[in-house]
Parts: sequence; C-alpha cells; structure tokens
Amino acid sequence: MFCPPIMITTLCLCGPMPETPTFTPEVANKEHPGHAVTELRTDVGWVGPSQTFHVIVSITPDDDWHVYWKNSGASGAPTEFETNAPDGFIVGEPIFPRPTIFHEPEGATYGYGKKASIFIPITAPEILTDGQIEIAIHTHWLACNGICIMGEQTKTLRVSTNMFRKGPPNKDAQLVQWEKALPKPLGSLQDGKCYVVGSTLYVSGVTEFRPIQFIGIERKGVRFDSPSRLILPQSTFQFPISIHLDFYATESKTLNIEGLLLLGSNSDDPSYVVKTEVDIAINQHKSRGN
Repeated sequence: MFCPPIMITTLCLCGPMPETPTFTPEVANKEHPGHAVTELRTDVGWVGPSQTFHVIVSITPDDDWHVYWKNSGASGAPTEFETNAPDGFIVGEPIFPRPTIFHEPEGATYGYGKKASIFIPITAPEILTDGQIEIAIHTHWLACNGICIMGEQTKTLRVSTNMFRKGPPNKDAQLVQWEKALPKPLGSLQDGKCYVVGSTLYVSGVTEFRPIQFIGIERKGVRFDSPSRLILPQSTFQFPISIHLDFYATESKTLNIEGLLLLGSNSDDPSYVVKTEVDIAINQHKSRGN
C-alpha cells in the first residue's frame, strides 16, 4: 500500500485509477510511401514516480521488403529513433530484437523482413502529477527490395501518470512474444563468458542450439569480418571471432567490443549481448614490447 491510511481512503489520496490505454495497430502489408509503417504502445498500464518503462516501436515492412537492425552490415542503413519526452523523463538506448541475416551481393546485412518491435526505455522523474503525458517518436529507416527507399514516420503516444503509484506491467500475449525476441545478457547463458586475446574475441558457453552465429557492432576503432558461424557436436563451445582494433582511432582509454550471439536459426531462438572492453594503454605497451 503506497498511500498512508490516515483518516481517508486510498482511492481519495491517490486519485482515480488511470485508464489502461488501448492500441489500434495500423493495417500492415500494404504499400506505404517508405515501404514500412510504425505503431507505438507501452509495457505498463500507467507510469508512477521514478518508474522505468518502455515505449515500444513496432515497425512493419511491406511484403517482400526489409528494414535494418542498428548495425546494417555490408550495405543499407540502421533504423534510428528520435524520442521527444517531457522534461525530467530520461530516455535510454533502444533495445532491438534479434535480427535476420540477409546474404546479399554486397555481403551480409542484418534486419527485419517482418514486424519488429524495438523497446525504448524511459525513466520518469521523482515527482509526477496525476494526468497524462505525450511522448513522440520519429523513426527513420531504409527499406529495400531490389531498390532502397528512405522512410520516416512520427507517432505520438499518450501515457497516463499517477502521483503516488507505479503502474502495473502489461503481460498480454503480444508483449510476451516481443520480449522473448529481445537479446539477453551473455551472463544469463550457462557458463556464458567473453574475453579478448590479441586480435581475437572469444565467446564461450553451453547450449544445445545449433548453429551458433555472431554478428559484431562496428564503431570507431573496432571492425569485424563477415558474420561468423560455428557448428560443434558437443554442447560446450568456445567461439573465436576475428576483430580488427585501431588503438589510435579514439581518444578514450578503452575500446568497447560489442556484438550479438545468435543461437539456432529461428527468429525467436535465443540471442545474447556480448560486451567487453580492451584497455588501450596495456595493449599498446604489449605491442611495443614485441
């Protein structure tokens, strides 16, 4: 009970319960100017003080078209978001679901040929009033099908707020399915670990899923070869991934290594976020000593 029971009822102190928003998805699989369409919803009934929730952007490409992951690969362009939230609300980095690997003439690209739901975390301020807020999200994408077309769309979502109580999580079947497609931390995989030796990233763990694949996220100073694929008879694996590190490309003291480990070949099979860092000073010292 969040409201102190002092001579008045909980209903009177906390105000009327915010209504659970309804969501009306747009009709998909019809041609749109950017060959894709977006829709928004949240994963909570309403938002309370200091509560972290997600605005979920679902992007649906037209039939036979595809859009791209946050790393498009050998060609294409990443799907990106501009989020406009009220003052005091903190917007986090978008969480993309597991992408599909497309093998194209230019090389491997990563994206989505059907509806993909990206979760954008937002944290409310400590002090809220009862009412509603508006959150606008402008989505940029590149849709391809032989030719490529830039697309963009802005959608606005109204979210109820409560002065005292945090909102309950929504747990409908659609949301559960979307959450299942999100990558998990590597540490949640049995014996999941990663480390860098020289120019090789090693990812290890235990799984019965096959094949095991890895796609890297390139950034300044870090480059990967084509997506790697591993097939082993035993459940324990150690996956070596070639990386190219340029210690002079950044003024930071470390290079951040990040990628996605894909288990199995289906879009709803598990995937795991691989993150580690390389200390530039230590590696430069090793290089001078060799």
